[in-house]
Amino acid sequence: ERLPNTCYFALPGIDGETLVIRLDKAGFAVASGAACSSAIPGQSQVLEAMGIEPMLARCAVRISLGKDNTPVQVENFLKALSSVVNELRRMSAVAI
Repeated sequence: ERLPNTCYFALPGIDGETLVIRLDKAGFAVASGAACSSAIPGQSQVLEAMGIEPMLARCAVRISLGKDNTPVQVENFLKALSSVVNELRRMSAVAI
């Protein structure tokens, strides 16, 4: 069960905080960690309680939609997400 307007996802190998910063620069407000623990730094107790592995929890990002969001905005977000993730994966491959 979950809120119908909130999506919480993790992309293994992509740091959640880094993804949040990059998406913010692209004009999208997202967050890492659970909303009820966003003021507390460190691993989310909510994700820990859900049994999410600590390394995967570091990759978690949360996005919420409101009644005024449009399908075009969602499409633009998905394009930006894809672009940012591809860029970060290329950077990781170079660093290895």
